[in-house]
Amino acid sequence: MQKVIGEFEIDDIFSFNPDEIWKMTKKFSGISVDFFYEYFANREIAHAIKIKNIKIYSEPLSIKDDFNLVPPQSYVYL
Repeated sequence: MQKVIGEFEIDDIFSFNPDEIWKMTKKFSGISVDFFYEYFANREIAHAIKIKNIKIYSEPLSIKDDFNLVPPQSYVYL
């Protein structure tokens, strides 16, 4: 959709073995355990970002029109 729907601040970044990261994040991860372990297969270290101060916009912003960026963008620091 090429829209920015909100913003958040990074509270912390965790880097541990995948088992520890899953134990810490599974309740709020939004993904299945199967997807998690497939994504981190054969990795010794997994990373997770803890977020805070979430703000959801009442009207999504256009990446192209509001930020003068050309999609696709998986992420960008604004």
